[in-house]
Amino acid sequence: MDNPLQRYIDAFEEFSVKKNEAIELLLIGGLAMSVYGIPRYTIDIDAEINCSDKAYYELIDYLKAKDIAFNLSENIAGWGIVPLPEGYRERAVIAYKGKQLVLKVLEPTDFIFSKLLRGTEQDFTDAIEVIKKYNLNSDMIKKRELLIKYPKDSETLFFKKKLRHLFELMERV
Repeated sequence: MDNPLQRYIDAFEEFSVKKNEAIELLLIGGLAMSVYGIPRYTIDIDAEINCSDKAYYELIDYLKAKDIAFNLSENIAGWGIVPLPEGYRERAVIAYKGKQLVLKVLEPTDFIFSKLLRGTEQDFTDAIEVIKKYNLNSDMIKKRELLIKYPKDSETLFFKKKLRHLFELMERV
C-alpha cells in the first residue's frame, strides 16, 4: 500500500491496539482509490466506522491530536438524501486486517454510487478511473442501481441526472 494510506492505517492500528478496541473502517473517497490501485492525493480519511461509542469519541480526540483530518460516521449511506445500494456493507472487501483494525473498501460498483452522491468533477474523474480499472459497464451499474431505494425527493432527480452524465462520460472513454 502507498505511504498516505499507510499513515492512516498506522494511526488507527496504534489507537485500536492501545485501547484494546476493535475498529472496522469502510473507506470511501481518495484513500479508497489507493486501495483500488489508483492512488491520488487526498487530505483526509472518509469512512464508515464500526466501533463502540467510547472508542469513537476517544478516536476523534486522538485523530485531532495527530492533526489527521477525517470524516467518520456510522452510516455513509446517510451522507446524502439518496442512499447507497442496499447490501453495500456485505459486498465490501477487506483491504487490511490488523490486530484490532479491519479496513474495508466498497466493492467498485458501489464506490461509483458513493462518488455520485457528491458529484464533483473530482468524483466523476474517480468514478471513471474505477470503471476503467475494473472494466465496469453501464449495464452493471444499472443493475446495481436497482438496489437503491430512491426517496421521493428532488435530490433523486438530481442524482439520476448525475448518473446520466456518468453514462455520457463512459461513452467517451
